[in-house]
Amino acid sequence: MLSPLELIGIIILIIILVILLKPDTLVKFGRGLGELRREMKSGESIDEETIAIANKLGIKVEGKTKEEILEEINKKLKSQA
Repeated sequence: MLSPLELIGIIILIIILVILLKPDTLVKFGRGLGELRREMKSGESIDEETIAIANKLGIKVEGKTKEEILEEINKKLKSQA
């Protein structure tokens, strides 16, 4: 949730952008921000799922990249098969 100060800052920024830019440019910008937010959320959920699977398999995830975690998950699953 946004704090009141952040909300006021966002409103002021929007007003300045409306004055400086055409409204259709703002619509495109807003649409792009929405898409970025959706992509970020989907990326976060994938990361949370990956970490949950690694924890179930007994893999420590601290200090490892996502790729390293995925490699260890694959190795662990292949060894169990």
